[in-house]
Amino acid sequence: MMRFCFDATMFGGDMGGAIELAAAKGLTAIEYRFGSFKVSASGAEVKGEERKYLERQSKLAADQNVEIACLASDYMHKPGDKTSYKKFHGMISKLLEVSTILNCGRISFFLEVGPDNAWKTKFEKEYETLHPLFEERGIKPLLRLSTPHEFRGVSLKRWRAIEPQDWRDLISGCPGLSLSFSPADYLWLGIDYLGALAAILPALEHIEAYDVEILRDLQRDSGMFGPLWWRYRRIGKGLVDWVQLIEALKLYGYEGAISAQFSDEFVGADQTSLENALDDAFSRLGFLIRR
Repeated sequence: MMRFCFDATMFGGDMGGAIELAAAKGLTAIEYRFGSFKVSASGAEVKGEERKYLERQSKLAADQNVEIACLASDYMHKPGDKTSYKKFHGMISKLLEVSTILNCGRISFFLEVGPDNAWKTKFEKEYETLHPLFEERGIKPLLRLSTPHEFRGVSLKRWRAIEPQDWRDLISGCPGLSLSFSPADYLWLGIDYLGALAAILPALEHIEAYDVEILRDLQRDSGMFGPLWWRYRRIGKGLVDWVQLIEALKLYGYEGAISAQFSDEFVGADQTSLENALDDAFSRLGFLIRR
């Protein structure tokens, strides 16, 4: 069944606080993000106090009927770069261990798009060593289609967004790879995000619910590669048609989470502002998802 979810990372505190916040608001799923972190020399094993902490969070989530729908990595891996892959492999291995303890079935990650198609072939080769790690734990790897954090606010002349043909090639060449879809990113790229659903659905496991505002005057004045002419907004403050999107997802039988995101310069970083944004997002989407 489709369910409302939210990025609990921005609310601060620990995972237990995020679980309790969700339960207090009658929500049954959260997404939790991890920035770049070091993996110790002993490897990705989770033990001692760290394991005990995660086991407590897992029990709390079960007691409160809150699912940890997805663990998201904010680290952007550069396929073919040995240093990047060593770090990426270590982080994914650790997150797989964490996901197992938390009973979370999905891990999402970013890939840096290269200047030509070689980056996809390089990742397919790397994926041959990653895929068995996911398979043995029954956890799904998700390619994030939202904008990597390093490039938010950066002109398009300095980076390239992932395109539909990119993920089609990767899905074809990487068995078991699924998608974390961002309708806002399809919209600002000029792609029909509603029309794309039928093709994307077989690989769709998670939705990052950003909204987006396009600054048309700036775009007309400076062009596609001038100063950044689009920005993320919270749900309902941009151009995504959430009613049509959710109805289409129902039509196609989507049963994953729609995870509200709060990367909006007009939303304060304080707890009250974030909770108000969460309440507003749920009021806009909750009845649609439950209907």
